[in-house]
Amino acid sequence: MTNGFIPFRLYATFAAFLLVVIIVNISSHAIEEPGLALWEPALWEFSSYVAILILTPAVWLGYQRFHWQRLGVPRFLMVQIAFCGLFSLAHIAIMVAIRVVGYGVVHEHYNFAQGHLSLELIYEGRKDALTFLVICGFIWVYERLNQPAAMALPERIEVRSDGRTLYLTPTEIVYAEAAGNYVELYLTNTPKPLLLRGTLSEYEKRLGAYGFARIHRSRLLNRAHMRSFAATPSGDLRITLTNDRELIGSRRFRNNLLPIS
Repeated sequence: MTNGFIPFRLYATFAAFLLVVIIVNISSHAIEEPGLALWEPALWEFSSYVAILILTPAVWLGYQRFHWQRLGVPRFLMVQIAFCGLFSLAHIAIMVAIRVVGYGVVHEHYNFAQGHLSLELIYEGRKDALTFLVICGFIWVYERLNQPAAMALPERIEVRSDGRTLYLTPTEIVYAEAAGNYVELYLTNTPKPLLLRGTLSEYEKRLGAYGFARIHRSRLLNRAHMRSFAATPSGDLRITLTNDRELIGSRRFRNNLLPIS
């Protein structure tokens, strides 16, 4: 997720796309209404174009401040629907203001509502909803194309125990447990844990990218070795491992065991 001003490449790309749409719309007016003075459809379309470009940075900011990765998709959609309504009202206000000035320059009167304000608002609102969706689509595609490339993880990690330097594959580590100023690593191929100097938080940072998750303030689990989990009567978690061993996890870390989407 990024924050701040809308990236120039994204803004310029969307502006160019929208300009093509505006030109097509003006040409359609000219073909379908040959008796209409060309300046009128040009003013209609470009007033909308300017209004949308003014509001696009605000859409970007709202998308980033209330990002779906932070809120979750359902809440994100609710927030964006509200923003869409505000976007439509602001777009209409700016667009109408530009048209009033434009018509005034040629000493003519512009009537947006034409006696049917509610119908005009619905008509413009439908178009604005589509425009808002297109802007969000551009932002989503931009984020996908500009995600940092994932760095390849080392196949083995280096640890030191009893004066020895060992190289372990993360898959052979079942779980880690805090033991004072040390951490015990429980492995698949030995019943006795490796005693390593350090804190559980340090190993959580080292092993997090390999699928390890905190299940207790003093315990870190390799999710690949988890078969199932269930709530205990006290509300904590009973976790069954693939080797049929059971571990107790804290309810506060339950979300760490949910499927990763």
